[in-house]
Amino acid sequence: MDNSVYEKLDGAVPVFHAPELSSLASEIRRYLDAGISALTEIFKSEATRRVVSAAPELRAVVVAEDEWEKAPRESEHPYPPGLPYFTRSTEPPTLVFPEKLSPAIRPRTEATLPLMVWHELAHAFLLRNPVVKTPAWLREFIPQAASAAVARREGLPLESHLEKIDRPDFTARTFRSPATAEGQMAFQNLLLSLGNAAVEEFGEDFLNRLVHKLWREENIVGEKRAAAMLAEALGSGSGAWLEMREEF
Repeated sequence: MDNSVYEKLDGAVPVFHAPELSSLASEIRRYLDAGISALTEIFKSEATRRVVSAAPELRAVVVAEDEWEKAPRESEHPYPPGLPYFTRSTEPPTLVFPEKLSPAIRPRTEATLPLMVWHELAHAFLLRNPVVKTPAWLREFIPQAASAAVARREGLPLESHLEKIDRPDFTARTFRSPATAEGQMAFQNLLLSLGNAAVEEFGEDFLNRLVHKLWREENIVGEKRAAAMLAEALGSGSGAWLEMREEF
C-alpha cells in the first residue's frame, strides 16, 4: 500500500484512502463518527455511569482492491479479500476497509456497510483493555450486539435487513471453525439477530455490564461461564429467554 498517495479525511477516526475511493471514504467516515459517539456512550464507566475516558485512538484505511495484500495486518499472509478487520499491528491501531465487500457478506441492504463499520469499531472498543480467551460466540456477540444498538440509535432499517437472513443448521454455540466464508457469515448473522433481539428485550445497558465483566475477568472463560456471564449481564428472566432463542 503506497501511503504517500493516500489522502486523509479528518473525523472522530481519521480515514486514509486511495484517491479514487474518496466517496466511499466519506461514507465510512460518517459511520465512524456516528459509531464513536454511540459506543463511547454505550461503554461508559460502569461505576459512575459517566463517560470518563475517551474513545480508543484509532485510524481507518480504505484500501484499493489491487493493494489489499499490502494492507496492515498482524499475520504474515493477507486477510481474505473484501473482509473488513481491526488490527493492532500499527500505532495507533487500524480499522481496515476494502474497496469492495466480499460476496460472502450477505444480505446486501443499506444497513450492510454501516453494520460492518460498527462491528469492527466495537472490536476496537472492547480490545482497548485486556480480554481473556472466551468462546467464539461470546467474543463476536458483543460487536454484533453493539452494531445492532448503534443501528437502532441511527434509525437504520435493521428489521428488514434481518428478514433477509437465512437460518443455518447450527446455533451460535454449536458453530465450529474452521468454516467457509459463507459459514462464518451465517454465524455472524445469527449473532446479529440475537444481539438485536437482546437489545430490544433488555435494553442496550447490558452491553456495558457484559464488557466490564470481561475486563475484570482474570481466568479463561469456558462455555458454561460465558453463558452465565451473558445471562447475568442481561438481567432478570434472561436465562429462560436465552433458552427460547433459536439462535442460542
